[in-house]
Amino acid sequence: MNTMESVTTKKEIVRLHLNPLNNTFHVTGFEGAATLVISDLNCIKLLKMQISADDVIPIDFLKKGIYIAKITTSTEVIERKLIKD
Repeated sequence: MNTMESVTTKKEIVRLHLNPLNNTFHVTGFEGAATLVISDLNCIKLLKMQISADDVIPIDFLKKGIYIAKITTSTEVIERKLIKD
């Protein structure tokens, strides 16, 4: 039971920080390496890359819209909505 609580808490602190001025974002709240997949709402993968916390991820190739960012670490999978204006 405690393991589930710590995972839930950990997922809540993973955040996307969008910088619309230079078409980038970064992810905080996890440790070590992770795999990032950005998909559109039709589940079409648009980007897949290895990241570390605070890496700057370019998204200048994305059109305005709503996307799903899936971050997979060694212990969990976290999904966040990504809105590009």
